[in-house]
Amino acid sequence: MKKYFLLCLVYCSSIFAEEQNVSEIKKLDKIITHGFESKLDELNRNVYLIDKEMIENKGYKNTEDIFAYTPFVGISNTGLGGNIDLRGQGNSANINTQILLNGISLNMLDSSHGVTPINSINPSDIESIEILPGGGAVMYGNGTRGGVVNIITKKRYKKFSPNLGINYSGVPQSPDVFGSQISTDARFGGEIVSNLYYTLSGRYFYKKGYRQGDESNTFNIGASITYDINPNHSLSFEASYFKGFINTTPPLLMSIDGASPNLNNNLPSKDKRYNAGEGIIHLIQDRLDATLSYDYQYQNLSIQSKLFYHYYKNYYAKNIQDIWFNASGRGVSYVKDVSQNGSYFIDQKLGFQTKLNYNHKNGLFIIGIDSIFNQGDRKLNLNYIVSQPSIFNLDHTIITQVIPYKFSNSLFAIEKYNFSKSFSLTAGARYEIAKYGGNRKSDRSGYTTTTIPNMNATTKPFCKPEEGCPWTYNINEITNNFALELTPKYSFDFKNVLGGGDLYAKYEKGFLSPNPDKLTQRDTSNNYSASNVKSETYHTLELGTKLNITEHLFLSGAIFYTLTQNEIYTNGTVHAVGGISVGNYDLTQRTGIELYSEQSFFNNALSFNQSFTYIDARILKAPKNATYQKGDLIPYVSNYKVTLGLSYAILENLKLWTQNSFIGTQKDFAQKNIKAYSLTDIGIDYKIKHFSITAGIRNLFDTLYFSYYNSSTTDYTTGFNYQYAQGRSIFLEGRYAF
Repeated sequence: MKKYFLLCLVYCSSIFAEEQNVSEIKKLDKIITHGFESKLDELNRNVYLIDKEMIENKGYKNTEDIFAYTPFVGISNTGLGGNIDLRGQGNSANINTQILLNGISLNMLDSSHGVTPINSINPSDIESIEILPGGGAVMYGNGTRGGVVNIITKKRYKKFSPNLGINYSGVPQSPDVFGSQISTDARFGGEIVSNLYYTLSGRYFYKKGYRQGDESNTFNIGASITYDINPNHSLSFEASYFKGFINTTPPLLMSIDGASPNLNNNLPSKDKRYNAGEGIIHLIQDRLDATLSYDYQYQNLSIQSKLFYHYYKNYYAKNIQDIWFNASGRGVSYVKDVSQNGSYFIDQKLGFQTKLNYNHKNGLFIIGIDSIFNQGDRKLNLNYIVSQPSIFNLDHTIITQVIPYKFSNSLFAIEKYNFSKSFSLTAGARYEIAKYGGNRKSDRSGYTTTTIPNMNATTKPFCKPEEGCPWTYNINEITNNFALELTPKYSFDFKNVLGGGDLYAKYEKGFLSPNPDKLTQRDTSNNYSASNVKSETYHTLELGTKLNITEHLFLSGAIFYTLTQNEIYTNGTVHAVGGISVGNYDLTQRTGIELYSEQSFFNNALSFNQSFTYIDARILKAPKNATYQKGDLIPYVSNYKVTLGLSYAILENLKLWTQNSFIGTQKDFAQKNIKAYSLTDIGIDYKIKHFSITAGIRNLFDTLYFSYYNSSTTDYTTGFNYQYAQGRSIFLEGRYAF
């Protein structure tokens, strides 16, 4: 109750200050204090915007932090890192929420281990972020059941525009030790000669993590050049590169005190927040994105074409950790020093996109083509030794490699027709054909020795050439899918009152064509075969409204229901002795409500914003051998999220702010509860001409919560372990922006 009282005090003191300074505030120019804007775009889509001011003035160290306080957005972590989640995708957020960088997808082809590399994006490069909750299948294609997040960087500056910043964060590394994290960034843009524009950017970030053994050095560089050939033609090229050297440790095992894990240990000790995990990880990351764009515009016609390349690699130079191992029913054993040295994940995309927009007298017509070749490469080097003296000994090496590709070609068309000034109807369709190829290999060596009392020990090799070892399976499949959208919208004004609004309804049929790693499965004899998994198909019904009551009050709301047929699930992992099976749930559902409100006073000197999200994501019907059954909740979906924000300009150049998030409970892979928690940040901004200083406290009340929690023992690498999130920290940022 203490922290909620303090939070109320912050709000109340701001309101009191408002009354005390009315005469002074009325003299101020209009100040844009909010960073989360809402609109229905030219296609009646429900879009929310995060502007550059919100990103720059909150002391964010990485891109993921931006979304912690963003309405309607969750972060789903299944053990390998955080993925942005919209509308309750949970453990499949990495493939059902599309993350775009300037319109180009960052989602990885490997759905089993793919973590979208949002933290490889330099936060100071971001101009704005567009969030489209729930769908976008016609415009954006495959895997948009949750929605779309488009991160946008700016590439055209009319005059020389330097932007320089330095950020310091003080982070506790134990109850008695306080460490630091430092980042510096620079961005320059301008006009070289008439109609020729450039940008250059760079960032260095040193992080001494809050956990023992966490330390990283990361680098970003970026550049773009844009040439306006004439008023109708424009050509641009942009590229960005990220390099990261990350030293860390695995999540903490839930119990290592006894001979077997304590399955009832749901509340790990609080004093382990700063502890290193049982092992060591040296990770090297690379990301390269390059895009060549051509834009043409003549009167009511515009065409944009893009040729792009994307490369991302996670390489584990060292990965040694302790695990719990379930050896084919022989009981759970604690295994030390399991090695995955030399394992890696690579994702590459080469694609071409073109889109034509035609504004006619009654609306807008869009037609486009997407052609994307996506190749993945996953290699696992795994070695472990299990020993139960006089009973069982195992020395096992697994080398598996998956090198698949997916070549997708799509055609889409959308028409928005305005029947009147108040009523319009948007309809569209997309067709996609995807060709899959590549192969999956597994090579297992080593032996298992079993000793039975009063009998001789028997030794059995894992892999025999006469049994077909190493095993190889060639991938060869074609899928066809289509999407539909129908969205009527009615706009209105409030008579004799400043303001108005929109009321819209939406039906969308979308799809997820399987990622290549889901097309194969492995039995207990280590033989690969086709999984015969089907594409997911979803149907979304949504009803929403956006209301500008006055220029000082904005409200928006949406209710939605999404029914998915053939949602894909996986039993087992690549590490599992019992094999891997892939199948489809018959039916799953996601239903919920999204509410947002914003109020401003005294020319926006004082502003408040609030949001509320509720989501119910569960299985409706499933085959008997599926991972979860009827009524089970989708793992890693918070049932609610509430955000509260306040910004108050004490003086023209001085602003106080606070942002708060309340995150509801969720289920882990074992269907056990992960408790709700709340976060509060406070800060102060000071600006004078081109200089600004921001200081504040993140996680003000030092909330203890999990960034990852999994009480399941089915996955030997990410199961039965946990990791606490960072506690209270301070930050200070200085910036020069012309």
